[in-house]
Amino acid sequence: MGGMYTGPRDEEPDERDAELLRYERERRERAGRRDATSWRFIAWVMAGGLALLSYDSGGAALDAHRSGRPWLYPATVSVGCALGLVGLVAWALRRR
Repeated sequence: MGGMYTGPRDEEPDERDAELLRYERERRERAGRRDATSWRFIAWVMAGGLALLSYDSGGAALDAHRSGRPWLYPATVSVGCALGLVGLVAWALRRR
């Protein structure tokens, strides 16, 4: 038969096939652990940035409000960053 049959093979997988399958499974596991570590690092950096921006914008809004300048924009940025931080924490907890 000259056609391309891609179904199950008639013979049992040999040692080389088993070794290749094991190697591929281990490679996927390593990649999964590496990706999880990368996402954890990114989440911590994002959380730190959002917390810092929220704190700084909140302080700027208070200073502007006390001195009679427009304060709504920095207050909105502060609240938005705080909500983003809460969302990031909720996402991280859900993934656990």
